Amino acid sequence: MTVLPFRKSSDRPVPGAGPPSSCPEVIGTFRAPSGGGGLFVGSYRLERLVEEHGQLAAAGVFTGELHEPDGSHVGTGSRRHTCAAVLGADPLTYEICIGPVDVNLLGFLVTINEFSVGMRRDLGPGAPPLRSATQLEG
Repeated sequence: MTVLPFRKSSDRPVPGAGPPSSCPEVIGTFRAPSGGGGLFVGSYRLERLVEEHGQLAAAGVFTGELHEPDGSHVGTGSRRHTCAAVLGADPLTYEICIGPVDVNLLGFLVTINEFSVGMRRDLGPGAPPLRSATQLEG
């Protein structure tokens, strides 16, 4: 028999302290088809940290909706993207700071505002190691 534990409403995670699959909300802007400033609202799923050209980078997926200035829906897009990252830490978590970064979604160049992703420090020995960008392709 399989038993699945369900969280109680009081078991909410601390913001920014979840596992690497945490999906923070991200906001961005782009030039909408109407010519005005469009709005991107979505999330970022951090997949792994890599070394790219001797610097730390975050590899993950941006997903979200693009809207015209009047709020009408342009489309929903998703894009895998690797970008520069800065790692900060406190005793309990790592904080990966990303952005601002430009991402091509649905053919629109979206400028994503700066955001951060939290990752618990106690992920244990099974946590994935830092990988180089060349290892991503293989």
